[in-house]
Amino acid sequence: MSENELYDYAITLLAKKDYSSGSLIHLLSKLTEKEEYIDNVIQKLSNSNHLNDTRLVTMLIDKHIKKLHGPTRIKQEIRQKGFPQTLIEQKIDELGIDWYSMAKEARIKKFSDTPPSEQKEKAKQIRYLQYKGFSMDMIFEAFGQTKV
Repeated sequence: MSENELYDYAITLLAKKDYSSGSLIHLLSKLTEKEEYIDNVIQKLSNSNHLNDTRLVTMLIDKHIKKLHGPTRIKQEIRQKGFPQTLIEQKIDELGIDWYSMAKEARIKKFSDTPPSEQKEKAKQIRYLQYKGFSMDMIFEAFGQTKV
């Protein structure tokens, strides 16, 4: 496949869906073994702003925050999409989110404002908040506790 054909294919893919540079490189490498073609195509797409990892990471983080996901889950899910870890960390830090209050908000939204009366119910809520991606300090703070 020529470099122009590769570029056209990449444009077609990006017209349908946003891709990270990592996942696009993976897809293009299945079509050709010439790495210089792939590098040139990625460079052209980045220069023309068709491929913008920063914009896409910011958009994905916002989507996860609206779902009240914690930092652990956000980082893990975005990393799986082929984005660099440093970019993800940088964008999350720039937002300056109060993860402790978000954990409390997620608990209240799902289970109500009253603290659990039974240990079994508390364990259920803890598992839920862990699934959402919050650390144990954030979770215990959501219950109004500072120690385990």
